[in-house]
Amino acid sequence: MADPLLSITVLNYNYAHYLPTCLDSILAQTFRDFEVLLINDKSTDNSLDVIRPYLGDPRIRLIDHEKNQGFSRSLKEGSEGSKSKYMTVVSADDWILDPTAFEKQVALLERDDQIAFAFTNYGCYRSEKECTYVVNPAPESYVRPGIDVFSEVILRQTTPLHSGTVIRRTAYEKIGGYDLVTRYASDARMWAGLCHAGKVGYINEILFAYRIHENNMSKGKDVVKRSIEEDLAIIEWSFGLMSPGERVRYRGLYKRAVKKTLSTYPVFFTFRENNPRLGWYFVWVGTKLRPVETLLQPTTLALALRSVLGSRGYEFIEKGRALFSRSTRERLRRQARPANG
Repeated sequence: MADPLLSITVLNYNYAHYLPTCLDSILAQTFRDFEVLLINDKSTDNSLDVIRPYLGDPRIRLIDHEKNQGFSRSLKEGSEGSKSKYMTVVSADDWILDPTAFEKQVALLERDDQIAFAFTNYGCYRSEKECTYVVNPAPESYVRPGIDVFSEVILRQTTPLHSGTVIRRTAYEKIGGYDLVTRYASDARMWAGLCHAGKVGYINEILFAYRIHENNMSKGKDVVKRSIEEDLAIIEWSFGLMSPGERVRYRGLYKRAVKKTLSTYPVFFTFRENNPRLGWYFVWVGTKLRPVETLLQPTTLALALRSVLGSRGYEFIEKGRALFSRSTRERLRRQARPANG
């Protein structure tokens, strides 16, 4: 039999109660030229009982691990387990909202063989009927040079959903595929690398659903520390894919990406979670990794002010600064107006 045009890897570990929603949404697609590599990574629930009825569809191939392989190894195994022209991953707890999703993405990729990957908007759901928010990276659909999208990806301004983003296999192979060492940011590494392998296609429609629940990857201290280390490694690796001239040209972007990575968690825990002690812990983590970039940036000063003044004192200073800035801008605008007559 000829290889299908699209290979879909479904990763499952103890998601038996979510699997029907996921698999039904795949089988309901109007695009039919696909195969499903369903990887059951030694689940301890009743996943196999849920899976068996679906094996009557010849497009579904079960890979049942005798030992748990973990996310990264399973991901690489599924992605490289066929010879299809295009490939994607759908986590067993996520699902497809629109039956035309793959039809639209594959059509976009077929129209331009320079597109490395195609992604869409997605909704973040706490249940099949409860959408918390929608991730909408751009106001209009586009096909853009990868290097132009790279700055948004490396600064995490554009974050494609891992589930459902369709990748051209030749582009995947060009950057070496998934990295087994990268555990928590494998998707971010993939998008950053693929931006150097061709164009990027984006469809401004909400086609996929990401499920938010307590079993999503933990964000404990050790995980966050490892995530920071992986993000810094991704920056070094992805900028290393550039030509020497490009690295010079994008030197400012490199510095911004490093500083953002080092400041994201301290800012999040200090100001959003109101936990400055944990915020300072991640400043300490960043200082051990990149001391100059961690300490010599405005966010570290903001954290210091927040610690000294407390939340109310810091908010008072910030409101005063914002008011002063507005009044100063208004005064400068008045001074810049030409005199009448």
